[in-house]
Amino acid sequence: MSMTPPEKPTVEKLVEHIAQVGRALWAATHLGNPAPVVAQLRDRMDHPQPGDLVMEFAPFTFGDFDPDTVGRLLTIERRPGWPTRCVVEPLLRTGEQREGMDLSLIALPDQQRPRRPPRRQPGAHQAAAQGP
Repeated sequence: MSMTPPEKPTVEKLVEHIAQVGRALWAATHLGNPAPVVAQLRDRMDHPQPGDLVMEFAPFTFGDFDPDTVGRLLTIERRPGWPTRCVVEPLLRTGEQREGMDLSLIALPDQQRPRRPPRRQPGAHQAAAQGP
């Protein structure tokens, strides 16, 4: 009995899998009382920055998947009194841009970013050096 090899997935299907993993990761980081490293990941996903791999996200959206909802965040424009405007380059359409107002975007961790050192309170080191 010979087995046929599985079909090679299309690029669109791979992008859909990336989006499914992103949804699962978002859900996992927003449940319960997460460990500090998970909370840090959650906060990073919730605050995308230009250059991030992002996806448009609504927690309870169903229907056909649009591969253009996954891409690189090019710019975020914030002006007082106006909705936030985001420009995204779709992953599968290099050189094209999608823009929208008040898009719900999450960052998908696709690269290791250096951790920021914890912030110190001003004067904390002086108080510790002086002792009680």
